[in-house]
Amino acid sequence: MRARYAYFWLKIVETTSIPLSVLLMIYVLSGYGTILPEFMRSLGFSYRVSTYLHNHPLLRYLTAVLIAIHGYGGFMLLINRYSRNVLLRYLLQVLAAIYAFVLVLIPSLAELLLLFFK
Repeated sequence: MRARYAYFWLKIVETTSIPLSVLLMIYVLSGYGTILPEFMRSLGFSYRVSTYLHNHPLLRYLTAVLIAIHGYGGFMLLINRYSRNVLLRYLLQVLAAIYAFVLVLIPSLAELLLLFFK
């Protein structure tokens, strides 16, 4: 049972790693495009494009959700691998779930506030 559980979370971590890496690369490049637009223009990141990408609500939210899923999956793998005590494993799983929930809740509330009260 534990082997299938670990395999499931390994697949989740593998699946989220490439999209998360692409989103983080976009954020890094667009961030540098906002502070060094003349340098980043050759890569297609003018100041206007960089600020648009860096401040896009869907990219912000998608990045937060992918970080939460990827982080939770990584925690589940580590907990499954290194925690032998059943009670400790359960406690760590609950803490990891709280971490992922908060990591999605904060951007969700922030985006809703920006959407309705801006």
